[in-house]
This record gives sequence, structure tokens and C-alpha cells, in this order.
Amino acid sequence: MAVPQEMAIATLAGQFVPNKALSDDADSSLALQGVPWLLRKGISLASPKFIISHLTDDNGNAVVNINVSGIGGSGVTEQRILNWEPVSAKNPLYGKTETRSRLYRTTLDKSPSHSDEDYAFLSANTTKDGTASSWAEDPASEHLHIVIANEEAGWTMEQVWGFEEIDGKRYHTRRSVVRKGGLVERGRLVYNYSA
Repeated sequence: MAVPQEMAIATLAGQFVPNKALSDDADSSLALQGVPWLLRKGISLASPKFIISHLTDDNGNAVVNINVSGIGGSGVTEQRILNWEPVSAKNPLYGKTETRSRLYRTTLDKSPSHSDEDYAFLSANTTKDGTASSWAEDPASEHLHIVIANEEAGWTMEQVWGFEEIDGKRYHTRRSVVRKGGLVERGRLVYNYSA
């Protein structure tokens, strides 16, 4: 189901399920992050459910809660504290990570780590194959920017959340660029909204 027009990234909430037909294959990105083949195969066959909610923590920071179920049994809850401060955590899939998260308006700042191709992809100017694309309008003109790093494994994943119109429907999408050494993998995940 399409995401309602009035839903914004800053108020994104509800249940989301990956649309495998519209999403890029995540296997090469997961492999670059060191996820074993057998686990990657299980992920490709799974039908995970993401329940997203918002809260404000004791310090007044906006927080996005992401409860993931349907991959390997019991659910996992991840938090994104939207203050761009590093948060250390241990993730069952990615190991020990440090994550920074923030909302930004209109345009992603281009960092020295961005190649022109990475920046165009994260900004939704192109798809993975280079075809032109664009973000669908967000009522607040905001996107969620997340950078997750695993120093021990040597990889960084940069992700931007937004909305895109695909085949005439508005979907929640997440665009990711994974870097390890000189290797780069890009991919877009497209989500169906169910409630």
C-alpha cells in the first residue's frame, strides 16, 4: 500500500514491509558488511516487518524506534537519536557499530567521502543503474540521514530515508551507500505501508 500524502519523514510511523519487486538486491551490500552467505540467504527469503514509532528521550532529543521482526525469530529494536551525536551499539547482524542520525531539510550536504555517483544516488537524482529519479514531496521537506560505521570490520553505511513516487504510487524508500576500503555498493529499499 502507498504511503499517505500527509505523512512526513519526521512523523513516519506505522508498519512497513519491504517491497522486494521494487527494491534493489541487498546481497552485495550485506556481503561487503561481512554478513555470512547463509545469513544473507535467510534474509533474502525472509519477510521482515518494520514497526516505526517516535518518542522524545529524557534529554529532549527526537528518537525513531524501529522494531524489526521476521528475521531469525524474535524482534530487534533499534533507536535512531536525531541529534547527530555518535551512539555505540551492538547489532546482531552488523556487530559493534557507531551510529549518527539527523533530520535535514531539502538538500544533503556533500561530504569529502561522497563521490559524484554516491551523492547523486543518496540525493535520489539517480537510481542504482544511473536512471534519473527524484524524491517525492515531503510535507516538511525533510529527510533522515544515518551513518553507521563498524570500525573493526572496516565498513561504513550511509543511508537517507525519504519518499519516492514509483509507478504512480508514493513509497517510503531508503537509499544506502556501503563503503569498505575502495569498494562501494549502492542500493535502494522500497517499503509497502500497511498501517
